[in-house]
Amino acid sequence: MINYYFDNTNELKPYTHQLDANNDTLPPDNALRIAPKFECGYWPCEQNGRWILVEDNREKTAYNLETKEAVTIDYIGKIKDGFTLLEPFAYSKWDDEKWVLNEDEKNTHIIKQNKAKQHSLINEANDKIAVLQDTIDLGMQENDEEARLKQWKKYRIMLTRINTSNIDIVFPEKP
Repeated sequence: MINYYFDNTNELKPYTHQLDANNDTLPPDNALRIAPKFECGYWPCEQNGRWILVEDNREKTAYNLETKEAVTIDYIGKIKDGFTLLEPFAYSKWDDEKWVLNEDEKNTHIIKQNKAKQHSLINEANDKIAVLQDTIDLGMQENDEEARLKQWKKYRIMLTRINTSNIDIVFPEKP
């Protein structure tokens, strides 16, 4: 007969003793002679002289409800308050039951992207305009460079007039 017990790490271990356990020997206080039942997702623990099944999420990933930070669970029992096993997605927020789309966060991100794209396109136009202007100022232009300069200047003006806080921006085509 084997005495099963949990030590302070809550790990199931057989009780080892010099003498085999039998009906005349006493097990340690936290040992039971009845083998525990195992069930997927639970871990057997002794409580008041009987086995109970405790939720076991060890090695699973939990997510902080505020920061969305992922942590690996290393304890037995229910998931701590402020965490969930449900994985967050981009621009999500917790609504007490599940992750839902946070429209404000998504829109803020899109606006930042729009501003960055506008800035990048204006810089590109400035570079093209500077080179074309130099060729004209120095009388080194070729057949269509004056017309191309006007197209790039118009393009740059259209870029500067774009309202980047508009979520559905359509940027003008490059000349």
